[in-house]
Amino acid sequence: MLIVILAAAAAWVSRPPGARSGRALVADTRKITPGHSLRARAVRHGAVGTIPTATITAPVAAVTAPAVTAPAATAPAPAASAATTPDPVVVTPATVPVATLVAQVEAAGIEPGSNWSWSMGDTAIHCGAITGAGTGCTFGAAGLEYTVFAGSPTLALVAHELANAETQNDAVPSLLGEVGAAEVGTSWSPTDAVASCLVVHFMGVNDNAAGAWQCPATLASIVADHIHDTT
Repeated sequence: MLIVILAAAAAWVSRPPGARSGRALVADTRKITPGHSLRARAVRHGAVGTIPTATITAPVAAVTAPAVTAPAATAPAPAASAATTPDPVVVTPATVPVATLVAQVEAAGIEPGSNWSWSMGDTAIHCGAITGAGTGCTFGAAGLEYTVFAGSPTLALVAHELANAETQNDAVPSLLGEVGAAEVGTSWSPTDAVASCLVVHFMGVNDNAAGAWQCPATLASIVADHIHDTT
């Protein structure tokens, strides 16, 4: 048996090299069948070959930047306007009827006399032009005394005119002289000066109706005490 194997081996070795390699090629060729490839075979048996590389692309998660919301534009606050001071409300007092003023003066103690009367009219006819919102003029004729008012006379003016009538009716020359010496031309006349003293005494105010004369309270009391003297 051993001799046979050695003889066969010697016979195979003695063949030319081309015959051995050709067989190997033929043997390899027979093993390739349609639908198969050497590369596929090599892969199945772990032989070194070229393995097609699959390109694996990892999915990239889309990164969405958070939306940035710009703050809403805020309109600037309107500038504070300068404080406006409202115009003062001017309250115009209701005009007091002259008849009411006359009654107040008589109730205070001034006595124009039973021969006296008053009316509304043009004061300039008897006393010349007099300026002011309210004016008054007292004059005498035929033993009577008259006072004319125009506009809206004040209580002090009405009092002065009634006192004027009382002075013209009752004041004696000595009283007129005494007061005239005191006022020294600051009143329109001695009669007006005496009338202003009566207003100070009975009404408690200087009427400022006949010049700059301001009758002192002591003299006003003297006038009130002696206005009806007969001598």
